[in-house]
Amino acid sequence: MKKNKNTLHKLIWTFVFVLGILLIFWGISYLNKPVEVPKGSMILIEYTNMVGLSNFVNEMEQRDVSGLLMVSPDFVVGNCEEIKEVLKHGVEIIPSYVAEPFWDMSYERQKELILNMTETVEACTGEPVRMISSRYMASDLTTVEVAEELGIPYITARGTTDTKATVYQPEGYNVKILSVSNIPLVTFKYGSLCDYSFFERSGSADDMLGELNRALEPLSEKEKARYGEVARITPVSHTRIGGYLKPWMDMWIEFWDNSEVEWVDMDGLMAEVDWTMPLWQIPLNKNSPYTSDKMKQTVSYEDEEKVDNPCAVVDLGGESSVPVEEDKLVMFHNGKGPMCIEALEWIDTIDYPVEQHLTDESDFYDLLSSYKADSGFSEGVSDSFGYYPMIFVEGKAYSGFNEEISEEIEILIN
Repeated sequence: MKKNKNTLHKLIWTFVFVLGILLIFWGISYLNKPVEVPKGSMILIEYTNMVGLSNFVNEMEQRDVSGLLMVSPDFVVGNCEEIKEVLKHGVEIIPSYVAEPFWDMSYERQKELILNMTETVEACTGEPVRMISSRYMASDLTTVEVAEELGIPYITARGTTDTKATVYQPEGYNVKILSVSNIPLVTFKYGSLCDYSFFERSGSADDMLGELNRALEPLSEKEKARYGEVARITPVSHTRIGGYLKPWMDMWIEFWDNSEVEWVDMDGLMAEVDWTMPLWQIPLNKNSPYTSDKMKQTVSYEDEEKVDNPCAVVDLGGESSVPVEEDKLVMFHNGKGPMCIEALEWIDTIDYPVEQHLTDESDFYDLLSSYKADSGFSEGVSDSFGYYPMIFVEGKAYSGFNEEISEEIEILIN
């Protein structure tokens, strides 16, 4: 009997020992398991002016965040030179027909609109258009067929897989569909994962930040089976909000600085296909509840706090052989924003030669590059030439404007 008990004890301890070893190895393998980092690309939407867009791209570039710029052909025509500069900074353009979605349009009508968009944008940028969109980021089966005929490799679609962005490959076509990230929260549901969707529904920047962070959580096995295994997100900003209203700009900066995302370009975003299936089987989301009874904005756009630097522009770079004159104050600006307006009012009070250059001048960027190259750095609000106005005087350069800068310049010229 005693011998049997000893044998049983040995078996139990052997089992416990082996189980412990297995648990240790499982724990080590679990801890060493690579964390799934989602691929991501920002989608920027802008149809009004360059102020918020320039601010937004500046902040993205500082953090190596890639993006896609969705704009109308008319906006490109009106801001061609500035658009071309923005595209030098990790952003690729997506022409969009903003008047209405492509849903249920005839083949002939879609082809006419898409040809007009692509030809107009390509005339400005000199680069082929590789992705197209329409209002609500909408597309349908006809859009795929038109894109196939025109040789356009990518199109956007309204989201079909909550916050996860999904890439569909229709069988027999050389076109891929980007189904963008959506908001699953009931309060904001059916909008894309976009600051506009939250802002117009009385959502706060913190509301959106919480949803962005949830979008980065690893996919469950059930979600992978339903949505596809590639972790991918496409956060969206209407940059008149995200790049100009201070709470929203602060939110984006916090998200970029504290999130683990592999920011990729258009090809990187579209490289891995989630689902390959017949065209007619690809999910189509046509829900677009952007009506007055659905929108409950409580803080008006005008009353929302703006960023302190609405004249911010991307670092234009480049070189030029245009000679730099030093016997006058030379100011480059866009005539907008409090810093630019304050500088304009100030130059009327000084007794010193002043030469102004506005962004719509044909040689604006070449001339500005000459002055920047000659000065090397800025002593103003931004030391990297981040903000308008940019002032060059007596061998010194100032980017941005405030009372301290005006006092320093007055000492120089007097």
